[in-house]
Amino acid sequence: MPGIAVVTNPRSRQNRRNPAIAGQLAYMLGDRGEVAQPNSREELVETARRFRDRGVDILAINGGDGTAHVVLSAFVAAWGNDPLPQVALLRGGTMNTVAHSLGVRGKPAELLGALVARYHSGEPLPTVERNLLCVEGEEPHYGFLFGNGLISNYLELYYEGSEPSPAKAAWLLARGILSTAVGGDFGRRLMRPVEVEVEADGRKWSLRPYLSVAAGTVDQIGLGFSPFYEAPRHPGHMHMLGIGCTPLDFVWNLPRVWMSKAIDAPNVYAAVTSEFRMRAESPIGYMVDGDFHRGEKELCVRVGPRLRLLV
Repeated sequence: MPGIAVVTNPRSRQNRRNPAIAGQLAYMLGDRGEVAQPNSREELVETARRFRDRGVDILAINGGDGTAHVVLSAFVAAWGNDPLPQVALLRGGTMNTVAHSLGVRGKPAELLGALVARYHSGEPLPTVERNLLCVEGEEPHYGFLFGNGLISNYLELYYEGSEPSPAKAAWLLARGILSTAVGGDFGRRLMRPVEVEVEADGRKWSLRPYLSVAAGTVDQIGLGFSPFYEAPRHPGHMHMLGIGCTPLDFVWNLPRVWMSKAIDAPNVYAAVTSEFRMRAESPIGYMVDGDFHRGEKELCVRVGPRLRLLV
């Protein structure tokens, strides 16, 4: 019976660069764990059911934000109402925003090695608790960060062309700020708004369109920016924003977002909520933890299960 289950994404950029990583992780686990490399969602769901039936103490995910989102969605579906095991994020991806937000640092092998050593010695494992958020649908998506408009537009640009990296992310941000300040085409593409109606806690927000409607159950969204600073303080809730100010007002407020302060501009809504809905005249596109999805014309985002995350 494995104490630690490691799920790794063989198609992630980091793992393609180091195809031997699964073997290295399996060697570290020894007979106290198992490494699984599912190649499809069907295999992943079957893996989740198998680990549920055998019982595991820790689920370690070797991948970035997108891999964690896909793995956790499959495990929630397979485990149903049963609480998930403790979760360790091994930072094996291009984007590791959630792990960074929780204070997790290091490389996958280092993190797993430290985890295995503590687990085998019986030392207490430090954890924090955070809720997942859930975007409802025929196939629900679970993660920690949700966003459309500006956030999805930025990620689109991030994945275009050259290989994603922290340097590219910072360059895109700087280019977007400068282009928005002078009314350039790049800034207009980045700040392309979304036409949606929003209802949070049963109250309709009067404004549309928005630069972005976004929410998180962790505070950071990347590059040290912390727009969802209320989330860790309110278990069972998410911090959501409806950003309807002008692009230039938003750019001027970026230092406040970085310092975990409220955006000081007209037409910005904020709520600490357990559920909100969006409606539009066409299917709504959005991202969860860096992965793109397209929903129906009406979308419900609610708070999901609470996890114990190893730090």
